[in-house]
Amino acid sequence: MIVAQREENAMTLNEIRQQLKTIRLYYMHKAKFNASFKTLPHRAAALVNEYAAMIGEAPLDLYMIYCRLYVDGLTQEATAEELKYCPEYIRQKNKRLLLFFQKKLDEREVG
Repeated sequence: MIVAQREENAMTLNEIRQQLKTIRLYYMHKAKFNASFKTLPHRAAALVNEYAAMIGEAPLDLYMIYCRLYVDGLTQEATAEELKYCPEYIRQKNKRLLLFFQKKLDEREVG
């Protein structure tokens, strides 16, 4: 019974993708958003900090993918080219990153 409820509350990969899009937008315009957030706070700042705390616990390969895709705003193809990997490898790493975040978010809900 507890397990079923836990799965209901677990964040889906699509929900995590949407949050990562918000984070990516934030980092693309960080200076402007930070100035605005001083006057008018927004939940995006807390979201960015939450994911920053989680990625600090990630394996370095996932950390690197997060930085390139969501902080630097590169596409998966551009990331693959920069890191000298094939695009499929970056897609696989991004999927592992999503699963890492899903696990961390689930642990926070349970804990």
